[in-house]
Amino acid sequence: MGVDVNRSGIRVSSAVVAVIAAALALSGCTSGGASPTASPTSSVSHSVSPSPSPTPTASAAVALPTDCTDLATPATWQAAVGDMTLQSNGEGFVRPAPEGATLVLGCDWIVGDATGMLLLISTAATEAVTAAVAALPTQGYTCQVSDDFGADFCVLPGEGADTEEMIVARDGVWIYLSTVNRNVREFLSEIVATIFA
Repeated sequence: MGVDVNRSGIRVSSAVVAVIAAALALSGCTSGGASPTASPTSSVSHSVSPSPSPTPTASAAVALPTDCTDLATPATWQAAVGDMTLQSNGEGFVRPAPEGATLVLGCDWIVGDATGMLLLISTAATEAVTAAVAALPTQGYTCQVSDDFGADFCVLPGEGADTEEMIVARDGVWIYLSTVNRNVREFLSEIVATIFA
Protein backbone atom coordinates (compact mmCIF):
# COMPACT_ATOMS: atom_id res chain seq x y z
CA MET A 1 0.00 0.00 0.00
CA GLY A 2 2.77 2.43 0.86
CA VAL A 3 4.32 1.91 -2.55
CA ASP A 4 0.99 2.50 -4.32
CA VAL A 5 0.32 5.70 -2.42
CA ASN A 6 3.87 6.87 -3.13
CA ARG A 7 3.50 6.20 -6.85
CA SER A 8 0.13 7.93 -6.87
CA GLY A 9 1.69 10.94 -5.16
CA ILE A 10 4.40 11.12 -7.80
CA ARG A 11 1.82 11.02 -10.57
CA VAL A 12 -0.14 13.86 -9.01
CA SER A 13 3.02 15.91 -8.54
CA SER A 14 4.10 15.38 -12.17
CA ALA A 15 0.69 16.38 -13.42
CA VAL A 16 0.69 19.50 -11.29
CA VAL A 17 4.16 20.44 -12.51
CA ALA A 18 3.09 19.94 -16.11
CA VAL A 19 0.01 22.12 -15.63
CA ILE A 20 2.05 24.89 -13.96
CA ALA A 21 4.68 24.79 -16.71
CA ALA A 22 2.01 25.03 -19.39
CA ALA A 23 0.34 27.93 -17.60
CA LEU A 24 3.66 29.78 -17.28
CA ALA A 25 4.45 29.22 -20.95
CA LEU A 26 1.08 30.58 -22.00
CA SER A 27 1.35 33.58 -19.73
CA GLY A 28 4.83 34.30 -21.15
CA CYS A 29 3.42 34.40 -24.69
CA THR A 30 0.72 36.90 -23.83
CA SER A 31 2.35 39.02 -21.14
CA GLY A 32 3.03 42.53 -22.33
CA GLY A 33 5.62 41.79 -25.03
CA ALA A 34 5.39 41.11 -28.72
CA SER A 35 5.95 37.65 -30.06
CA PRO A 36 9.47 36.87 -31.39
CA THR A 37 8.32 37.07 -35.00
CA ALA A 38 7.11 40.62 -34.43
CA SER A 39 10.30 41.89 -32.81
CA PRO A 40 11.80 45.08 -34.31
CA THR A 41 14.87 43.22 -35.57
CA SER A 42 12.86 40.57 -37.36
CA SER A 43 10.44 43.03 -38.96
CA VAL A 44 13.27 45.22 -40.24
CA SER A 45 15.18 42.31 -41.74
CA HIS A 46 12.12 41.02 -43.58
CA SER A 47 10.40 44.25 -44.64
CA VAL A 48 13.33 46.27 -46.02
CA SER A 49 14.17 45.33 -49.58
CA PRO A 50 17.87 45.36 -50.51
CA SER A 51 19.03 48.39 -52.46
CA PRO A 52 20.16 47.65 -56.00
CA SER A 53 23.88 47.14 -56.51
CA PRO A 54 25.62 49.90 -58.45
CA THR A 55 26.77 49.05 -61.95
CA PRO A 56 29.60 48.70 -62.60
CA THR A 57 30.38 46.92 -59.37
CA ALA A 58 33.27 48.13 -57.23
CA SER A 59 33.99 47.39 -53.62
CA ALA A 60 32.79 49.97 -51.11
CA ALA A 61 36.33 50.02 -49.70
CA VAL A 62 37.89 51.57 -52.80
CA ALA A 63 38.66 55.29 -53.14
CA LEU A 64 38.85 56.10 -56.84
CA PRO A 65 40.91 59.14 -57.85
CA THR A 66 39.35 61.92 -59.91
CA ASP A 67 42.33 64.15 -60.69
CA CYS A 68 45.47 63.37 -62.71
CA THR A 69 47.49 65.74 -60.53
CA ASP A 70 46.58 64.02 -57.26
CA LEU A 71 47.60 60.38 -57.64
CA ALA A 72 50.55 59.83 -55.31
CA THR A 73 52.72 61.65 -52.83
CA PRO A 74 54.05 64.93 -54.26
CA ALA A 75 57.62 63.59 -54.46
CA THR A 76 56.60 60.41 -56.30
CA TRP A 77 54.26 62.28 -58.64
CA GLN A 78 56.99 64.80 -59.46
CA ALA A 79 59.52 62.05 -60.21
CA ALA A 80 57.10 60.17 -62.45
CA VAL A 81 55.09 62.92 -64.13
CA GLY A 82 56.48 66.31 -63.12
CA ASP A 83 58.18 67.19 -66.41
CA MET A 84 55.39 65.81 -68.64
CA THR A 85 52.40 67.58 -70.14
CA LEU A 86 48.89 66.17 -69.80
CA GLN A 87 47.69 65.61 -73.37
CA SER A 88 44.23 64.05 -72.97
CA ASN A 89 41.81 62.35 -70.61
CA GLY A 90 42.63 58.93 -72.06
CA GLU A 91 39.42 58.48 -74.03
CA GLY A 92 39.77 56.85 -77.42
CA PHE A 93 42.67 54.58 -76.49
CA VAL A 94 42.08 50.90 -77.23
CA ARG A 95 43.67 48.94 -74.42
CA PRO A 96 42.80 45.71 -72.59
CA ALA A 97 39.76 46.26 -70.37
CA PRO A 98 36.95 44.16 -68.89
CA GLU A 99 33.66 43.84 -70.70
CA GLY A 100 31.33 46.69 -69.75
CA ALA A 101 34.15 48.74 -68.17
CA THR A 102 33.51 52.40 -67.38
CA LEU A 103 36.47 54.79 -67.50
CA VAL A 104 36.73 56.65 -64.19
CA LEU A 105 39.98 58.52 -64.81
CA GLY A 106 42.26 58.76 -67.83
CA CYS A 107 45.61 60.56 -67.92
CA ASP A 108 47.84 60.74 -71.00
CA TRP A 109 51.19 62.42 -70.35
CA ILE A 110 53.97 63.15 -72.85
CA VAL A 111 57.34 64.89 -72.86
CA GLY A 112 59.61 65.13 -75.90
CA ASP A 113 59.30 62.62 -78.70
CA ALA A 114 59.94 59.36 -76.90
CA THR A 115 58.71 59.59 -73.31
CA GLY A 116 55.17 59.19 -72.12
CA MET A 117 52.71 57.48 -69.85
CA LEU A 118 49.07 56.45 -70.15
CA LEU A 119 46.95 55.73 -67.07
CA LEU A 120 43.41 54.39 -67.40
CA ILE A 121 41.41 53.56 -64.27
CA SER A 122 38.10 51.81 -64.88
CA THR A 123 35.45 49.93 -62.97
CA ALA A 124 33.46 46.88 -64.05
CA ALA A 125 31.53 43.99 -62.61
CA THR A 126 33.81 41.80 -60.50
CA GLU A 127 33.18 38.74 -62.68
CA ALA A 128 34.06 40.76 -65.81
CA VAL A 129 37.34 41.85 -64.22
CA THR A 130 38.14 38.24 -63.30
CA ALA A 131 37.41 37.07 -66.85
CA ALA A 132 39.54 39.87 -68.34
CA VAL A 133 42.51 38.97 -66.15
CA ALA A 134 42.19 35.32 -67.19
CA ALA A 135 42.40 36.38 -70.87
CA LEU A 136 45.54 38.55 -70.50
CA PRO A 137 48.13 35.73 -70.84
CA THR A 138 46.82 35.05 -74.35
CA GLN A 139 47.83 38.63 -75.18
CA GLY A 140 51.37 38.14 -73.90
CA TYR A 141 50.92 39.38 -70.33
CA THR A 142 52.47 37.60 -67.37
CA CYS A 143 50.10 37.63 -64.40
CA GLN A 144 50.43 36.81 -60.73
CA VAL A 145 48.89 37.82 -57.44
CA SER A 146 50.96 40.67 -56.02
CA ASP A 147 51.79 40.60 -52.33
CA ASP A 148 52.35 44.37 -52.47
CA PHE A 149 49.00 45.16 -54.07
CA GLY A 150 46.88 42.27 -52.78
CA ALA A 151 45.57 42.13 -56.36
CA ASP A 152 46.17 40.55 -59.75
CA PHE A 153 49.24 42.17 -61.31
CA CYS A 154 49.96 41.65 -64.99
CA VAL A 155 52.92 42.91 -67.03
CA LEU A 156 53.61 43.07 -70.75
CA PRO A 157 57.28 44.01 -71.29
CA GLY A 158 58.21 46.42 -74.03
CA GLU A 159 61.49 46.82 -75.88
CA GLY A 160 63.28 48.56 -73.01
CA ALA A 161 63.46 48.23 -69.23
CA ASP A 162 61.24 51.29 -68.77
CA THR A 163 58.83 50.42 -71.56
CA GLU A 164 56.00 48.20 -70.38
CA GLU A 165 52.28 47.82 -69.85
CA MET A 166 50.99 46.98 -66.38
CA ILE A 167 47.53 46.07 -65.15
CA VAL A 168 46.33 45.85 -61.57
CA ALA A 169 42.88 44.33 -61.02
CA ARG A 170 40.98 43.96 -57.78
CA ASP A 171 37.45 44.41 -56.36
CA GLY A 172 35.89 45.51 -59.66
CA VAL A 173 38.67 48.03 -60.35
CA TRP A 174 40.94 47.84 -63.42
CA ILE A 175 44.11 49.96 -63.49
CA TYR A 176 46.03 50.08 -66.75
CA LEU A 177 49.38 51.89 -66.93
CA SER A 178 51.73 51.95 -69.91
CA THR A 179 55.02 53.78 -69.94
CA VAL A 180 57.77 54.58 -72.41
CA ASN A 181 61.24 55.52 -71.16
CA ARG A 182 60.07 56.16 -67.61
CA ASN A 183 60.18 53.87 -64.58
CA VAL A 184 56.85 54.34 -62.81
CA ARG A 185 56.63 51.27 -60.57
CA GLU A 186 56.64 53.37 -57.38
CA PHE A 187 54.04 55.70 -58.88
CA LEU A 188 51.76 52.76 -59.67
CA SER A 189 52.33 51.26 -56.23
CA GLU A 190 51.19 54.47 -54.51
CA ILE A 191 48.13 54.80 -56.76
CA VAL A 192 47.06 51.25 -55.90
CA ALA A 193 47.73 51.75 -52.20
CA THR A 194 45.57 54.89 -52.22
CA ILE A 195 42.68 53.22 -54.06
CA PHE A 196 42.60 50.16 -51.84
CA ALA A 197 43.58 51.83 -48.56
